[in-house]
Amino acid sequence: MSIDVKKVRSFCGFFVAKVDAEMFNNRSQVAIAHQDNQTTYSLAFDYKGEPEEFALILPVPVVLKKQDVKVISPKLFQRLDDFTAPRLVDYDYFNSNPDLLSGGARGGFPRENVRVIESFTVGEYDIVILSATESNSLESWLRENQYKIPRGAAKYLQPYIDKKLFFFVVRVNLEAQEKLGFQNLRPIQFTVKNYPQIMLPFQLGKINSEDTQNIIVYFLSETGRAEVSNYENVMIPSNFDVPQTVEQKFGEFYRELLISTIKATNKEIVVIEYAWDTGFCDPCNTIPLNSQELNELGMNDEQAFITRLHLQYTNNTYNQDLEFTITSDKTLYQGRYILLPIDYNEGRNYFDDKVEIKNPSGKVISEVELKKIFEKF
Repeated sequence: MSIDVKKVRSFCGFFVAKVDAEMFNNRSQVAIAHQDNQTTYSLAFDYKGEPEEFALILPVPVVLKKQDVKVISPKLFQRLDDFTAPRLVDYDYFNSNPDLLSGGARGGFPRENVRVIESFTVGEYDIVILSATESNSLESWLRENQYKIPRGAAKYLQPYIDKKLFFFVVRVNLEAQEKLGFQNLRPIQFTVKNYPQIMLPFQLGKINSEDTQNIIVYFLSETGRAEVSNYENVMIPSNFDVPQTVEQKFGEFYRELLISTIKATNKEIVVIEYAWDTGFCDPCNTIPLNSQELNELGMNDEQAFITRLHLQYTNNTYNQDLEFTITSDKTLYQGRYILLPIDYNEGRNYFDDKVEIKNPSGKVISEVELKKIFEKF
């Protein structure tokens, strides 16, 4: 576990500390950009191991060609994380601004059940696009072709075959990687054109998974906030005061808040942590995203609207893949927590005991007991 808390002083006198995505173990980061009837997916790999052991198998709705796939800089994900991360603020001019208080494979399955539709290399990755009619055959094919996949993958693959999806299969080309000189695996990006549904398959991530997994999605659109259509969306509780003891452990504090929010709803939810225009920020963890960065992520405009969504799942929860919808709502929202001056910390009764959990429309879903969280710090 690592925590990178950054502080930035700006012209108006406050500092900002942020929670990195690295705070959450077993995490996947995905950027989705939707514009002009096409959706661009960028995938960052939280992979620790030998390159030859790496394999990505992702169901996709269309056959991808070489021109649809590229490798991008990992700095883009650092920029997305920095811009959207939950933030702790300390207003130096607090007193003069009171408004701020707010089963395995078997042999013998017909090889014709699996078909290689496309095969190409992009950067350090060898890529094949497969179609399949039977999951045991697909698992056998992958194993026979030296893809390192866990046994028992077939039962997770079959639902995607039933939906007539294709499989985007990636592994590292060691010769190309050595020639390019990259030690870590760079993010990979692909674009799906003229397909109406925006989805993120993640059920294959449950294979041999025992711990809680985290998915952080950065969704870029022209029109407004993105939401998940097949799970309930909630806004991370925000804009409340926190004691100074939180300052040095802000990452741990936020993790407790997120976990408590999920537990309090007693539902399978997706948490919206940030919804904002990419052209500005207030307060700022970093400078806003520029047009070149947006273009590299799949947007062709000077600005976009970005939504950061966070999902925590285990192998026996969240049995549907994420399906997204884009709203026209550009209401700004962020995970922001206000560090009180030392004068207010003498009496802890000042801090709220509870905070409401709301959905994007403002309906109260449940509440988090802040007092229990504060007592840990």
